Amino acid sequence: MKNVLIHMKESALDHIKELDLNYVYGNGEIDVTVPDIDYDPNHSHIDPDEQLCYEYGIDYDLVNCIELA
Repeated sequence: MKNVLIHMKESALDHIKELDLNYVYGNGEIDVTVPDIDYDPNHSHIDPDEQLCYEYGIDYDLVNCIELA
């Protein structure tokens, strides 16, 4: 399974700690690594990035960008 790297704003640090996700903090941002999920076009969140964040409980408004790891 592929992993996804989510680059997040510094202000997300407490949020990510509460979710107990694997992260690295440095250079003014937080990098969170999670396993990728299968995209579901019937999900309430149509955008694949928003859907991924929703599934992990991540606030999408705190995301800078998302890429395959």
